Amino acid sequence: MKNHAELHIRSPILFKLAGIGLALCLLAVGALGVYVLWTDIVPLYGRIHRNAPVLETPVKSFFVVAAIPFAPVMALGCLIAAWTGQKFDPPKKSRLNALQLRSLQLTVALMVVAPVIIALTTATLSAKGYWSCPKLRISGSGWQMFWVNDERMCFTPGSYINDNWPCKIVGKQNICIQVDGR
Repeated sequence: MKNHAELHIRSPILFKLAGIGLALCLLAVGALGVYVLWTDIVPLYGRIHRNAPVLETPVKSFFVVAAIPFAPVMALGCLIAAWTGQKFDPPKKSRLNALQLRSLQLTVALMVVAPVIIALTTATLSAKGYWSCPKLRISGSGWQMFWVNDERMCFTPGSYINDNWPCKIVGKQNICIQVDGR
């Protein structure tokens, strides 16, 4: 088996292009994490505070937040590698190494804390009088969970509109529940 030279030595242009491409992908992942935090997680707690009749807990979203501290630092490392044409390996005593280490530690901590936050959110919902309503869930969406505090809101929907709001036909009217808590 041959021992090939590393990519930045074999093909500097391919190495730089890979660094730029990976940096762009990491920035997109970080932006997704911020978007999910802002649109899914923060509003959930506002809805709990307002006692909205139906809540949707996006379980996957709690884990996506872990990418927020990781992605920008790794994107910076990829861009530095693309700019210099060398592997990103900052000296042990440098600020860049400390930033890289702290972002990785924070990412791991957020990955460990995410299940705890999910459990605390579930306990808070139970304490506030909510209970899980699997009937509202779209078939096949195992990560989506609806919570209700009114038994009339828990039904098997006939259809869904506007970002998965459940609807039921009563008489000749199509009645839909707004699950965003507004």
